[in-house]
Amino acid sequence: MNPVFYNAMVLREPYSGVEVTTHQLACALTRFGSLPLCICAPRGHRPIPITSHTRMIRPYGTDRSRLLRILWEQTVLPVLLKRARAPLLHAPAYVAPRLAPCPVVLTIHDLHVLTHPQFCRADNRLHYRLLLPPSIRRAAAVIVFSNYTRRVILDRFPEVRDRLVLIPPGLTPNLARCTDHARLQSARQRYALPTSFLLFVGDLTQRKNILNLIRAFAIVQGERPDLHLVLAGAADPATAAVIDNAIRQNAIRHRVSRIGYVSEEDLPVLYSLARAFVFPSHDEGFGLPPLEAMACGCPVVCSGGAAVENCGDAAVNCDPRDRASIASAVSLLLDHPAFRKEKIEAGYRKAAGFSWEKAARATDALYRSVLSAHGKHERPADEADGP
Repeated sequence: MNPVFYNAMVLREPYSGVEVTTHQLACALTRFGSLPLCICAPRGHRPIPITSHTRMIRPYGTDRSRLLRILWEQTVLPVLLKRARAPLLHAPAYVAPRLAPCPVVLTIHDLHVLTHPQFCRADNRLHYRLLLPPSIRRAAAVIVFSNYTRRVILDRFPEVRDRLVLIPPGLTPNLARCTDHARLQSARQRYALPTSFLLFVGDLTQRKNILNLIRAFAIVQGERPDLHLVLAGAADPATAAVIDNAIRQNAIRHRVSRIGYVSEEDLPVLYSLARAFVFPSHDEGFGLPPLEAMACGCPVVCSGGAAVENCGDAAVNCDPRDRASIASAVSLLLDHPAFRKEKIEAGYRKAAGFSWEKAARATDALYRSVLSAHGKHERPADEADGP
């Protein structure tokens, strides 16, 4: 059969959760999927394995501008789908081409732009409010990563109930506790990491609740003179200025470090070095970082919708609106060794349940179900390139 198209044009450094899951699923589908695949991706993306049943389309120029990428998806991609007689398109990042000439499988990571618009940029609000509702309503199937996101979508789009499919993402294979002394010391020196620190990983945005995290840390560090807070993630200049001001106001300027974006290779090392991972987000459609931390043996404090749902009892939950609640949750992990060990062991077990192989096989099965429902009777992959 003709290849299923997978639109990975959203890939652009630095990767956030959307880019990580889009990239990792593409890699997993090439390894574990049974259908021929055509992946559309910008030039310069992280490597994706190519097999005999996989091909790539890399348009020029779309990696330089988000607007050009969106225009390409809405105008050029439908033409490519029609010419290739594509039986199916998977749009793994919220929106699909309005003129797609084939059935669409859509992945919705969250509905923040509709439920928490105050945390979204104006251009994001405009883009997703125009394209997200029609994409959801027209999709043959909608993949969600959590039951929490499923409920949020049903509140606003009850008509898609029978088309919602829960397929959680996996964790990248390199996420495991690092015990290599040389790697640990190298990362500690490269990022100027203190001996004892709490860690946050993610975009430094209002939705991630960084200001309340800083205020909570100001409480926690009062009785712990050696403890620091490390913020790993990108921030726009305006947000960075607000964060720096909050650090000064709480008189902890020499106890908080912003180390910027951390590479995929260094993340497991940072998780392994941290005393605890603190993720007091206001809302999450899934919440990868807490599970990443658990996979590396770092105990977790979290909040935020699906993050609490996915971590369950393996994490210590907190109220993101209450800095005292965040501080109290952190103190439980720092002051009670037996409790801390219990959460670390529970975290290992919880993280082990998230596999990209499982996600890819479930996604491949969904492709086949949609193809069958739309009368696209596929041949087995080993016959797809025959005469």
